[in-house]
Amino acid sequence: MSVPPPEPPAPGPAPRRTGPKVLTFTALGVLLVGMIVAVVGFAAAARGIVELVPTDLVTSEGTAGSDALALGPSTTPVAFDVQERGAYLVVEVSRDSSTSLPTSSVSAQGPSGPVRMSRPDQPGSLEVNGWAVHPVGIMVPDEDGTHAIVVDPQVATDDVSIAVSGPFNAESVAGIGGSGLVLLLGLLIGGLGFLLLIGGIIWWALAKK
Repeated sequence: MSVPPPEPPAPGPAPRRTGPKVLTFTALGVLLVGMIVAVVGFAAAARGIVELVPTDLVTSEGTAGSDALALGPSTTPVAFDVQERGAYLVVEVSRDSSTSLPTSSVSAQGPSGPVRMSRPDQPGSLEVNGWAVHPVGIMVPDEDGTHAIVVDPQVATDDVSIAVSGPFNAESVAGIGGSGLVLLLGLLIGGLGFLLLIGGIIWWALAKK
């Protein structure tokens, strides 16, 4: 009498993949949120930088733009009122990009006397509505009141004007700093989502074995 062959062992329970699935989809969600936050932060920071740069100093007709506190010919003192502390940008405006006043010939006067002006390290120009704009310096007044930009009469000419823009202070860049923090937060969240995604993929691979 033959002995019947032993029955094959019953298959074990299928590996549960609920954990890897939850981790993977959670990682994808976190990664997506991080990307959205980073894009929003980057866009806000870029918009803040653009708004901070005075790009409307002079109109195409040669009058003061919306970013200019004052604009006038270099042959006469260009007066403007300081009502808020901060840095004020002084530039020269002309039709000819090659025309440039010596920066040492431009000075600032306040109610109590001369105001120190920091000069640019590198010369340069920016075209604004058909006009060449050259940076002359940045002044930080110590007092409120009427100030004036004066050009040496020996080099002053009606073809060159002086414009003043500002003030630029901590509040002017606070928005950029806040947007930068949002961008950093987005990158951190995205990095966390990426790490979770890698963990989910590894878990999937182990669960299949």
